[in-house]
Amino acid sequence: MLGFTVETHHDHQLRWTARTTTEALVIQVFGQVDAHNESDWQHMLRECAATAPERSLFIVDCAEMDFMSCGALVASAKQTADSRQLGVTMRLVIRQPSIMRIITKCGMEDSVSAYPDLDSALEGHRPP
Repeated sequence: MLGFTVETHHDHQLRWTARTTTEALVIQVFGQVDAHNESDWQHMLRECAATAPERSLFIVDCAEMDFMSCGALVASAKQTADSRQLGVTMRLVIRQPSIMRIITKCGMEDSVSAYPDLDSALEGHRPP
């Protein structure tokens, strides 16, 4: 298992671990993404997506995150599109209603593939 920890500011910490399963490359993310560490978020997405094999799943599990800024979601949407160009399907696991509200308010439902849990993201089934 690959593991990474990035501390970007005393009060702003972003940590993630990467692992492969038979179905996907899964990145589990902890902490928060805001203006102080959005560049670290973008770097993590690019670097991890680059290791995903063609025609595979790349899942970013944000279920344990405290906060995601709109900028982080825009970066996620961009990486989703970039990954699609390389034949990789990127999905996010987002459990927090506050983050889902940001996706909805920013009109990003079609560009950010958000799922409520890892099993749903692996299977590609969103709840009704």
